[in-house]
Amino acid sequence: MAREKRPIELRTVDDTPPIKQVVPRLGPDPQPLRLIPENQGARPVPAPRLEVPSVVAADNRRSHEPGVEVLIGAEDSPLLAAEEEWSKAADERYPLPWGWFALVGLLLASAVTWSLSHVQQAEPLVAAEHKQAEAVAKETAASDRALEHVIAAMEQQVRRFCEAASIEAMLPLVRHPDQVLPLMERFYAQHPLRPLGFQQVKDFQGAMMGGTSDFWVFSVLLGNGQACNILLEQKPSGSIAVDWETVVTYQPMNWDDYARQRPADTPMEFRVAAEEDHFFSHEFADASRWASFRLTAPDAEETLFGYAARGGEVETELLALIGKSERKSAQVILRLRLAAGTQSRRGVLIEQVMSNRWIYVDPPHPDS
Repeated sequence: MAREKRPIELRTVDDTPPIKQVVPRLGPDPQPLRLIPENQGARPVPAPRLEVPSVVAADNRRSHEPGVEVLIGAEDSPLLAAEEEWSKAADERYPLPWGWFALVGLLLASAVTWSLSHVQQAEPLVAAEHKQAEAVAKETAASDRALEHVIAAMEQQVRRFCEAASIEAMLPLVRHPDQVLPLMERFYAQHPLRPLGFQQVKDFQGAMMGGTSDFWVFSVLLGNGQACNILLEQKPSGSIAVDWETVVTYQPMNWDDYARQRPADTPMEFRVAAEEDHFFSHEFADASRWASFRLTAPDAEETLFGYAARGGEVETELLALIGKSERKSAQVILRLRLAAGTQSRRGVLIEQVMSNRWIYVDPPHPDS
């Protein structure tokens, strides 16, 4: 255990003669006090002593610790002077690379100059793009305004169609009026014409039909509160017409009546849902010769089975349409025919696929 360090100090012994004190003595017969002078020569005066803390041989520390003034004065020591000489020698041996700083500054100046030159060159391009963006914005705004006028005109056309109370009032509003007129007369002979009524347009959206015209589907709330989808055609000329056949889901004959009466050798075009099937019977029992399709019509109870020649154009087209549908069912217009003497009670012959949807994008042929 290291011994405690104590600084060296001088201690002086007080040699001031002691103050003479009179000690009273108490007794039965008080005697007069007598002062006895103290013998000054009898007390030896201690000499001044230098007290140094003892140092053990095992203690490797210095016997004298330098004071603060020594540490402060260390700056003038020969060792510090030597270190300064070494530092100067190192600076002379490895001078500061000022050339690198100059090179970096030159590179920075070149980069700034290059950036400014390209900014100046890009200003005409930015101005041109800005003008082009303004032109596109103006065209878009004009297109939006034109579309608003078109939508308003379509809504007016739908309103007039729903409020029409006669074939004469309805005919100028529909597509293919020459082909549709006899169909309308036949249909309204069995279903008395009553105005559908109009409350409001709930929604509308574009319909991808192909061809040169644009098609739109308007969801309309009719006078009786029921919703009805009305398909419109916008021709390149700007004229707008309602597709009457899809509004009434026109059929040349009631589907259930057709299934029960089975008129022979009378081709008819029906809007049906076709699914691939495996029912074969009577004349159509040979599966290697015939392809079978299950046929149903909207708002009908009866089911018929249509047959097409195996490997023929009709089978290929129907299978392609069914394969594209998520429900594995194609909504098509088919020309059906019942041959005379057919024994199959539910079998019909599919002669042709008239349309791959329930609408004629192009007008049907006059002889169809």
